[in-house]
Amino acid sequence: MENTPGPGSDSDLSRLVAQAVAACERGDHDTARKCLAAVPPNKLVRCQDAVALGYVALNLGGGAAALDWFTTAVQLDPAQASAHAARALMLQLLNRSAEAKQSADTALWLDANDRVALKVLARICINGHRLVEAQAYCQQILELNPSDADARTMLLQCGSPQPVVQLVSSPNTFSVAVPATPTVRANPQPSGSARLDGLLGDYPARCEAWEKLGVEHLLQQLVVGDFKKAVDISTGPAPAATGADGLPLPPPDLTMGYGAGNLDAYLACGRKSYASLMGLLQQQAVELGTGDALLDWGGASGRVVRQFLPEARRGCEVWGCDVHAPSIQWAQGHLSPPFKFFNSSILPHLPFPDGRFKFIYGLSVMTHMVALRDLWLLELGRVLRPDGCLILTVHNESTWAWFRERNQMPHWMPDDLKALPEMPGECVEIRGSRWEHVYTFFHSAYLRRVWGQYFRVADIVPAAEGYQTAVVLRKL
Repeated sequence: MENTPGPGSDSDLSRLVAQAVAACERGDHDTARKCLAAVPPNKLVRCQDAVALGYVALNLGGGAAALDWFTTAVQLDPAQASAHAARALMLQLLNRSAEAKQSADTALWLDANDRVALKVLARICINGHRLVEAQAYCQQILELNPSDADARTMLLQCGSPQPVVQLVSSPNTFSVAVPATPTVRANPQPSGSARLDGLLGDYPARCEAWEKLGVEHLLQQLVVGDFKKAVDISTGPAPAATGADGLPLPPPDLTMGYGAGNLDAYLACGRKSYASLMGLLQQQAVELGTGDALLDWGGASGRVVRQFLPEARRGCEVWGCDVHAPSIQWAQGHLSPPFKFFNSSILPHLPFPDGRFKFIYGLSVMTHMVALRDLWLLELGRVLRPDGCLILTVHNESTWAWFRERNQMPHWMPDDLKALPEMPGECVEIRGSRWEHVYTFFHSAYLRRVWGQYFRVADIVPAAEGYQTAVVLRKL
């Protein structure tokens, strides 16, 4: 290792990392070990360097050391999916499956493309004899890379046939059935609607699994979502750190990705959303005061609800709801009072009388819905006061243009759609197997024509919530 740079500047460290990787690749394990030992973990600043060193340590047989490097990578950049996926892989190899699943889920939350995370989850399911779930993960991996040998091996272990691909499209509704990850092919195919194919999965196997679960469990799934643990014993709200607003802060896994694990950033984006909503309300001459009520529809653990503390103190009743039971349970234990929360379901029903709320908002909810949209609009209209205001954020043609102008089409967009300069239809549905892997785009003409059946479309405001467009609706 005569020409190996010492651990000085960032560039020196990166060269040392590159030398360790190169030595490992050519089988020079002695040099790789020396390079690895020469890098002080507390001096690294690049997440990808820590990931690379983790894989070097893994190839050298150092499981605990590899886990340390992968953990360092996560700490350097909590928003980097590959770091969480690598950590998940190492945890699974160390037989720490519960922690591995959590890290893999986080990786997929950040980047639904991550095949390492999908492989970890497939292996966990195989080891737990949940073969239907394992088959689904393997089929998703093969849609991303049809030649993936690991996925094919695991699929054979499940006794599953090859995946089935199907296309759904129509002139005004452009729907792509995709797995829980966007489509990225090892051998790219020509763009165009003729090549928009996606994975439905082994539908008969899923139906068989649903039948075995029984009606009661299926109803529970509809109402409260996926159960992560077989037993949950609650003895009361756990202590929580206090934010700058004086209210408890949720754990990072209940922030729904906002702030990428940074709770200060989580609070900041909540304040920004609140300011945007209040500006839109002011334009509509809607004020909230004593005796009024508002509803955050789909607000998780209260990222935006908590910003309505002044209104709550003035006597406005502030409600929040979500289908994600853990988020609501946390909010009920830590933010109530002064706010109120209830666990809603995906079914279009709200437990309130007609005309209960003066203000209802749903941020990035309609962006993830392909079913029951009209019924939910009718239900939201039912509980809205005659003088009330409903604000829903959506992806529309302005969002599409926002992505295109910055050359930053999101990772979840299928490749064949990424190439299109404009939305190909009035409504584009990207269909995944879980709500957070489902994405919808509505053209403003569609919003005015279809949503205009139920409300007066008072305004459509681009980039009101990040790259999302706000649709301001009033009673007819």
